[in-house]
Amino acid sequence: MNFLSDQRPAGHQGFRPSAVKMGHVSRVGIIVVSAVLLMIALPISAVLLRAIRPDGVWGAEAVTRILGSPRTWRLIAVTVAQALVSCACTVAVGVPVAWVLSRFRFYGRSLVKTLATVPFVLPTVVIGAAFATVLGPRGLFEARGTWLAIVIAQVCFNLAVVIRTVGAALSGVDSNQEAAARMLGASPFQAARRVLLPTVLPAIAASAVVVFLFCFTSFGVIVMLGGGSVTTVEVEIWTRATRQFDISGAGVLCGIQLVAVIATLSIHSRISKRRAVSSVFRARRSDRLPRSVAEWAAVVAAVGAVLMICGLPIAALFERSLRVGTGLGLANWQHLGSVTAGTGLSIDPLSALWRSLLTASAAASAALLLGVLAARVIAQRPGGAADRILLLPLGVSATTLGLGLLLIGGRPPLDLRGSLWLVPIAQMLVAIPLVVRAVLPALQALPASLGESGQLLGAGSIGRFWRIELPSIRSAVFAGAGLGFVACLGEFGATVFLVRAASPTAPVAIERLLSRPAAAGFGQAMALSCILVLLCGGVLLAVDYLAAGDEGLDLAF
Repeated sequence: MNFLSDQRPAGHQGFRPSAVKMGHVSRVGIIVVSAVLLMIALPISAVLLRAIRPDGVWGAEAVTRILGSPRTWRLIAVTVAQALVSCACTVAVGVPVAWVLSRFRFYGRSLVKTLATVPFVLPTVVIGAAFATVLGPRGLFEARGTWLAIVIAQVCFNLAVVIRTVGAALSGVDSNQEAAARMLGASPFQAARRVLLPTVLPAIAASAVVVFLFCFTSFGVIVMLGGGSVTTVEVEIWTRATRQFDISGAGVLCGIQLVAVIATLSIHSRISKRRAVSSVFRARRSDRLPRSVAEWAAVVAAVGAVLMICGLPIAALFERSLRVGTGLGLANWQHLGSVTAGTGLSIDPLSALWRSLLTASAAASAALLLGVLAARVIAQRPGGAADRILLLPLGVSATTLGLGLLLIGGRPPLDLRGSLWLVPIAQMLVAIPLVVRAVLPALQALPASLGESGQLLGAGSIGRFWRIELPSIRSAVFAGAGLGFVACLGEFGATVFLVRAASPTAPVAIERLLSRPAAAGFGQAMALSCILVLLCGGVLLAVDYLAAGDEGLDLAF
């Protein structure tokens, strides 16, 4: 499943505007895309407007103050450097692992692939909490507040992007091409360099750009592991808006970040045009059992890397949730239903979890409905403006969306501060692109003759959509629903701006519990994080199975 590409397999003929006349469903889809654009543009515009009109008076004081500060440029340099280093390390680890998982067949391969993907669907605060157990003051060694801890956590969180994207490209490589090169006298290295590398290089580049973007706009990991001493542009936006109450300064930083995000997405768009993207439901594998000692060593190294980077922090999370004093027990889990003194929470963690489940269910349902309709529009007009519009929530900073929604929804005539709508709206905006990326390849894979036959039999656009298209993409819809739910459940960057102190979501509750020195709060945070790991991991396994049967869903980001 390629979440950031509008390409279809070469030679494939899917829905075309000329083949099936636009009907009511397509018109509704266009309205949906326009509404999503409006919901994205309004918060961003509100933030940028506050930067140049802070007190209702036009002026450039905030812009001059922020751009003229050496601290701003140091933050930009540090943020870019952190993203580049994290991206390079992720690609360096992910490409060899992707090669092993796509080339060799061994027992437990699907579990290794799932384990590598679990951190990506987890809330970032849970990833931060997991690494805090390993690299924090209570961990194996103290590294919290260092760039080393942040880079390792970024690699864990984004490893699935490289493994899935590059692995999908490797799975589509015809093994006969390499065999032909070997027969012509090429060594294994030469065959890989001349045949394999040119084929997968665009996928490597595309995954690297996506990882850089995620690292550049990373928030939860930095907040959880930075220890207050490590700051990026994203964290500075949050600090200025919530701690220093410098909304205009935060708006200027949001504008700087938005320029960088748009430039990064433009680079990715240019790379994607050169990619040959495989369909979600097709995986032409040329895998085999390892034969030599070197091949088995490569398998062991790849599995070991995934276990160390992704498995160890999660295992440490569960171990810490069971640690009580010097022994083991279930006290931390049993106390989830109570408010412990010194934790800073006004409700118990289980209530926060229950609220998160309800909010995520509502937001994911709305995202699924809107995402499916929007995906149908994009399927009829691949590569159009609609696809690029619906990519924006993936690239735009969550803190920018959260701050913008707070600005437009926190004053008349649209005063939503006392309502329950702001958080679901933010979560829905974050989830819609994932739903679209889950459903779009399945819609594009439908033959044009399917819609034409329905039209010839007298079915209207609604009938074709309901009776023909939806049943044909049922698995992809299930996948979109699962991914959308996980995205809503774990959303933190925007929610931390919008949620009320008396009604935190589970990720916000974890951050508040870990920010207090109370030992009971730490134990509750570990237990609540474990519950989210189980929920998100279970949803991912269900998505894999429902979307592609026993072979699993080949998620290529």
